[in-house]
Amino acid sequence: MRIWAAGISLFLFGAITLAGAQAPAEGKTDQSAAQVPATPDHAAAYYHYMLAQRYKELAGIYNSGEYVERAISEYKKAIEADPSSLFLRVQLGELYWRISRVSDAINEAQSVLKINPNDVEAHRLLAHIYLGSMGASQPGTSIQEMLQKTIVQLEAVTRLDPKDMESALILGRLYKLNNEPQKAEDIFKKVLQEKPDSRRVLVNLTQLYFDQGQYQKIIDLLKDIPDSRMDPSLLYLLGSAYTQNRDLNRAEEVFKKALEREPDSQDIRRAYADALMDHGKMQQARDQLEAILKVSPEDGSTYLRLGELDRKMGRFDDARKDFERAATLAPDNLEVPYQQALLEDTLGNDDQAVTILEGLLKKTAKPDGKYNPAEANNRAVFLQQIGLIYRSQEKYAKAIETFQSIAALGNGQATRGAALIIETYQLNRQLGKAMAEVNKAIQEHPHNQQLRMQRASLLGEQGHRDEAVKQLTGMLNNTPEDRDIYLAIAQIYSQAKLYPKAETYIQKALALGGSPDDQEYARFMLGSVYEREKKYDLAEEQFKQVLAVDPLNDAAANYLGYMLADRGVRLEESVHYIEKALQLEPNNGAYLDSLGWAYYKMNRFDQAVVPLQKAVQLISDDPTIREHLGYVYLALGKKAQAQKEWEHALRIWRKADTSDFGPEQAAKLRKKLNHLKHELGHQVSSAAQNQ
Repeated sequence: MRIWAAGISLFLFGAITLAGAQAPAEGKTDQSAAQVPATPDHAAAYYHYMLAQRYKELAGIYNSGEYVERAISEYKKAIEADPSSLFLRVQLGELYWRISRVSDAINEAQSVLKINPNDVEAHRLLAHIYLGSMGASQPGTSIQEMLQKTIVQLEAVTRLDPKDMESALILGRLYKLNNEPQKAEDIFKKVLQEKPDSRRVLVNLTQLYFDQGQYQKIIDLLKDIPDSRMDPSLLYLLGSAYTQNRDLNRAEEVFKKALEREPDSQDIRRAYADALMDHGKMQQARDQLEAILKVSPEDGSTYLRLGELDRKMGRFDDARKDFERAATLAPDNLEVPYQQALLEDTLGNDDQAVTILEGLLKKTAKPDGKYNPAEANNRAVFLQQIGLIYRSQEKYAKAIETFQSIAALGNGQATRGAALIIETYQLNRQLGKAMAEVNKAIQEHPHNQQLRMQRASLLGEQGHRDEAVKQLTGMLNNTPEDRDIYLAIAQIYSQAKLYPKAETYIQKALALGGSPDDQEYARFMLGSVYEREKKYDLAEEQFKQVLAVDPLNDAAANYLGYMLADRGVRLEESVHYIEKALQLEPNNGAYLDSLGWAYYKMNRFDQAVVPLQKAVQLISDDPTIREHLGYVYLALGKKAQAQKEWEHALRIWRKADTSDFGPEQAAKLRKKLNHLKHELGHQVSSAAQNQ
């Protein structure tokens, strides 16, 4: 920018007047302009201007206040000689700003704009004054006020001088700071059109997309840039976007390339470890993290990642030590307590997890309740985890209250909160309230696909299967997003036990292609459908494909283990899979039920009873778990306890949210229960006769 240059080149005498004496805007007058002498003394003005420049240079060389005052005096004499020169006034204002006489600088710039509102140099000067004031304490002003003033001036600069890409870049950053992401994106794109090779613009636009969670836009922006222009920082951002989009193969490839170019970057190595961890390559991830700690043994962020790795591997004591070390080294890192909360939740310490998360909410609260998108997302994550804990405890009212706090955050969190509320009503079998909530949310967000799919799911659950499928089919638009719609249709048919139709739509979802990560859930669903169709070999193949992509998928490991156990085949292998799931989720009631049932099938009744009793404590109203525990009690000779569990199962099965325990299963269990009661009654009668 011209006015911030260290010096100004000499120019011809008339240039001073031509640079500054611009006509006022049409329709605007100013009294000071009317008082300007008809014949300004250009020679005197030029003479004093050159002296001012010389004194300013000497002040810089000798750090002398005396020279500064002489420079100011000469500028004033130059302006007296040629009062019409706006250029001279801007130069004086720039000097005032340099010596921290901010009020005088602002007055000079504003006096110029009164005469010519389109003086771009005066707007530039004010922009930099206000921008500098944002970081300093100014009496009677706030950072937000200075931010707004800076934006106004820079908008004027970019309007008057569209080629000033530096001002446009700063303006984009300020739009981002002011929670105006669309304006920031528009101006960054404009600068990028003018300067397609600008690394700074690419980084700023990419970081904007990252803050907005628009990871595909990052990939689209960076993937086709020539490799020669992709420095490590851009590769880091691209790799992070691939990670967020679950394209882990490409993420690993990009991080590896970035690390080759900057092997000393701990941030890149840590991100590479994260991608490896997400891909289930735990030992490789550990190697990268330990390599960082060898160089930087006090790196709190690395201990955080190591703790997360140990938690995912079921090494909970090690994870707790890692997190404690991270908390000591990085006390301000919000992710540390969040990971500690996840660990406590995994271990079943729900109250402690909630306490940690509530502490995070309090620590990050703002008095005005206004949060930028990244801050709002963090709070939503904390609130969501609290709500999920309440929901797992069947405290549905508290869960809904917590999810309502997410919706109140705005900044794109309203639909997230609404979806969680709807899901909670649905889990609590309050289908009427769930439908009312989803209809209200769709009125406010009519194009939100997730909400529309939730409504269809509710219709299907209430028996309106054809209407649900019709609504979902109407959402198809021949894009990769159709995958989720096909799977939603398949879910509706699966709930209705129309498994061949469910299989058809899952195959349509898989036919859309995509990465193995994109297909992971579809393969899980297909495995469950095959299992219900008694196509066990095909089901096993699907679950193994899921585990090949994501070795830490505990749900797939449990499903495969339970499927083997329930059929009584390869029981040692079934226990291996279930124990793998429990290593990751040691307090999951469904997984504990699977383990107990596998031990029962192996005739290890003493081993079976403990996990099943714990499963009943965690999931009190699951008829299948009650049935399994009854069988174990019966095998142990505890017939009265078996009767109690089976009676409980038959009382609750109609209200249970499970397709595994239906009328046919209930009829079979009732028959066994009647037989057990007859047997117990006969024993009581025999005992009475013997007395």
